[in-house]
Amino acid sequence: MRLPLAQRDSGDVLLAAAGDDGRSERAQPAPDTAGIASVAVPIGSTGFSRGRATAVVKAPVERVRATVLSFERYPEFMPHYKKCRLLGRTPAGGWDIYMEVSALQGAITMWARIEIQKPVLADGVETYSSRFVSGNVKDLQATWRLEKIDARTTRLSLDVFLRPKLPLPKSLLNAENLDGSARAVAAIRARVEQAPDGDR
Repeated sequence: MRLPLAQRDSGDVLLAAAGDDGRSERAQPAPDTAGIASVAVPIGSTGFSRGRATAVVKAPVERVRATVLSFERYPEFMPHYKKCRLLGRTPAGGWDIYMEVSALQGAITMWARIEIQKPVLADGVETYSSRFVSGNVKDLQATWRLEKIDARTTRLSLDVFLRPKLPLPKSLLNAENLDGSARAVAAIRARVEQAPDGDR
């Protein structure tokens, strides 16, 4: 996601201080999005759309799942992530997550607290959906889908919708969400495929 997420008392978008957390845009190299299918999914008649990206990952579903759920390690390999903390488990069996993401070359930071709900299994697909809890954005939704193709291959998909409080054109937000989903899937794929066995 290119558009950012740091918990403060204010609900406003934050200007990142120079050297803030040392991570501002000490980002990883841009992940290779080759081979990733991206599509904009309209949200009713709102004019907004979710970004959906899908890729085949050359790794067992267990390894892909472990990487998707390694929330606290996202800043190591996910584009624009500054922080991502697991605050605990929810009563319903999900994950309580706090995250910060930078945007505009690190000039601003947005934060959100979300619940990643426990997985839903249907027709061989594991689905992990998020619920926006609070933050200095209007909305943040993400849905990961994992499908085992065979013992060494997994189909991975991500839907993303981030709507900041900044008055940005819908076309720009839709493009950012589409790009963000592709970059996130590419980052997970690279992390899984490049990691030695046993290293998450």
